[in-house]
Amino acid sequence: MDTGDWSGNQKQRGGSPKKILDAHVDYLLDELAKTPELTLVQMVELVEQKFDVTVNRETVRRALDARSFTVKKLHRDVVNRNNPINKQKRSDYVIKFYAALANNKRVFYLDKTNFNLWCLRGRGWGVRGRRAVQNGVASKGKNIHVIAMISSTGLAYQESQFGSFTAELANEFIRHFLRHIRTTTSLDEIVVVLDNAPCHTSTKDVFEEEEFQDAEMLKLGPYFTTLNPIENVFSAYKSAVKRFLTRQRPAILRVPENTTIIEHRTRYLELAADPLFAKVVTPDLCNRAFCQSLHHYQRALRFEDREVGM
Repeated sequence: MDTGDWSGNQKQRGGSPKKILDAHVDYLLDELAKTPELTLVQMVELVEQKFDVTVNRETVRRALDARSFTVKKLHRDVVNRNNPINKQKRSDYVIKFYAALANNKRVFYLDKTNFNLWCLRGRGWGVRGRRAVQNGVASKGKNIHVIAMISSTGLAYQESQFGSFTAELANEFIRHFLRHIRTTTSLDEIVVVLDNAPCHTSTKDVFEEEEFQDAEMLKLGPYFTTLNPIENVFSAYKSAVKRFLTRQRPAILRVPENTTIIEHRTRYLELAADPLFAKVVTPDLCNRAFCQSLHHYQRALRFEDREVGM
């Protein structure tokens, strides 16, 4: 009888039969989707418990590699990142942002970062078989905070300070900025964009003060940092800080006579904060970061999910 099937049954030609089948791999992929930190030992045990099949770790590794699964750095996520409420908040922010632009208002973005003298790259070069070692001291010393306000045209205002950055200090920075900017621009033309950091919980109080009530404040939509162009600006700056501190490492470790260690190291922190920031944060960098963020504004309006690491 002609069935029209000319393929025939493919019989194995030599070698050992495959112990781990597609059904086994599919099961493991389902488990990895729920628990990506499973080890090869745990996956071997899962296959044995579920299918009563004994395999070794290398067999499992090769099977996952055939499905393009590899071990990589694990990123943490929050379960409510893309829930309807947060998507709506992100969309609302974008609508208010475009309304501010339509009214010819100037939008400024606020952010901060901090570092110490031992802020450095996590990878370095070394002879094969030996560790790459960076010499330092036992104590990392104090941190310096760099707080800045930028617009699409460049750096608008910046300060640096040692110690913790509290909500009270964040509010005081905003007051300093608004007093600075009103010398050239009316406050009713100013919009300040903030993220949802804990230090900004009472920022609304500043804009309710009689002196600053003409200015407007916008809170970024939650879990969508790419809506804020200053994030990319600070990323470029932190890379420059690491390069600067790497070059200055020998001088940092060599404390001159008649100078305390604290004074000596404080000087290098201040050099990495104010002069370097002004050098790195150019109008071109700010404009490029602003233009890159516009693509994500459209995604927020379309209620798209925000993936981890984007």
